[in-house]
This record gives sequence, structure tokens and C-alpha cells, in this order.
Amino acid sequence: MNAVVIIGLMLSLVASLMIGYGRIFRTKDTIREESKTSGSYNMKEAHHRLVETRVAQACAVLLAAGFAMQLVGNIFFES
Repeated sequence: MNAVVIIGLMLSLVASLMIGYGRIFRTKDTIREESKTSGSYNMKEAHHRLVETRVAQACAVLLAAGFAMQLVGNIFFES
């Protein structure tokens, strides 16, 4: 395998793991804080969802870049 394909695979792997960041790395304290509400709004939950959304958006870009690098590596740098 060439370096371009390997880098693309690593980008895709990291991105796919990080997409689940909000669910995979959630601590018990975070869950406890998110379950508390004041009326119908919880500041902690809103913040966590915003961070989770931003991370997922960045990871989607990384995932697409990783797949594109694999494609380019296989088409143009095939040995």
C-alpha cells in the first residue's frame, strides 16, 4: 500500500471513532448534569449537544477527506 492510502485510512478511522465522541466518552457526571432540568431547558445539555454537533461536523469532513485520499491513492498512485 502506498502512503496516501494509509493516511486516508487513518483519517477515516480517527473520524469514525470521533463521530461517536458524545456517546462513547460521556461520563456519569455528564449524564447526571444533563438529566437535571430547569423548566424545560438545561444549559449543560445544550452545551454538550453543541459540542457534540461541532465534533460530528468536523469528523464528517475528515471522513470524506480520508475516503477521497484512499480513492486518489488507489487511482493515481497504484503500484
